[in-house]
Amino acid sequence: MFRPDFKRSLRLIRHVVSWRTRRQLRRRPGHFVIRSRREFSSLIALPFAQLRHLKHLIKPHPAAAFILASAAAIGWTMMDAEPVGADASLLVRASEMNRPEPPPLPEESSMHLHGRVAMLLQIAMLQDANSRLEKVQSYTATFEKQERIDGELSEEQTMQLKLQHEPLSVYLKWEKGGEVGRELLFPISSEDSRLLVQLTKFGGRLPALKLEPSSTLAMSEARYPITMAGLRQMTQIALEIRQQALNLGERVHVEMRDDKTFAGRPVYAYSMTYADSADSEQYRKSIMYIDKQLMVPVHSRNYTWPDLVPNADPNNLDETTLIESYAYKGIELKADLSQGDFARENPAYRFR
Repeated sequence: MFRPDFKRSLRLIRHVVSWRTRRQLRRRPGHFVIRSRREFSSLIALPFAQLRHLKHLIKPHPAAAFILASAAAIGWTMMDAEPVGADASLLVRASEMNRPEPPPLPEESSMHLHGRVAMLLQIAMLQDANSRLEKVQSYTATFEKQERIDGELSEEQTMQLKLQHEPLSVYLKWEKGGEVGRELLFPISSEDSRLLVQLTKFGGRLPALKLEPSSTLAMSEARYPITMAGLRQMTQIALEIRQQALNLGERVHVEMRDDKTFAGRPVYAYSMTYADSADSEQYRKSIMYIDKQLMVPVHSRNYTWPDLVPNADPNNLDETTLIESYAYKGIELKADLSQGDFARENPAYRFR
């Protein structure tokens, strides 16, 4: 009796199926069968096998190749040599160039201080100015002054100033007010510490006067001797007065503004007013301008008490009680002055 052999039947079926599978693979070479889970390499080969059988569909075109090459060249030239952010300075410069202009500041943004804070700030600025001027060897400027002498207020005078600190040497020439053309030299020489003044009377043919700096004749038209001339002396005197007034508290009113100009230059404007003459016998009010760029005082204007001035107008005190005014314009702190600028024999001078 015939008995079916299941094992042989199973092998036959497997053979037929595998034969049909191989036949289908020969007809469709792009497909394959994963025989084992360990054959992961066949997964990697899949994309390449697919592309290999598409090569008959791709036909090179000259125009397309030219466009592709041009795009690659342009992209290469425009590509940064360094990745973005590699150089922070480049990013900073780029942001600065593209930064819009800031809006104008409102007028209320100006600095306006009162009281002790303003006094301390003024003292600090004067101390800094004194240190700056100590490092300056010589300078030139246009010096303007107006002083009250023996109760009478003189007219405004304008002079050309040359000054050297060490050793102290001063040359002045009057350009407006007073005696126009007058020349002053101090000292006469290294051996003669007197003051030399060349007057313009009689056509300047008179010999120059030789005066002691503190003599009555030399002080007849000045409140201070020539030895106290210059920016450094004005700064030191103002600093000493402010330091003494610091302990007066509310008996002195101090105000500071930074929105003022003097001779076309921005300045810090300080105003100091005493409440009683017992705190300051000579000065009632003092105004000082400090140049914002040079950081040195360029203008000092002082007023006295009305009972010390004949015919003082209580309704116009600042105009009728002025005691002294000093201004420096066109300051050149790096002037290259030589000994010839302070020599009597200078051909540009008219000393006899």
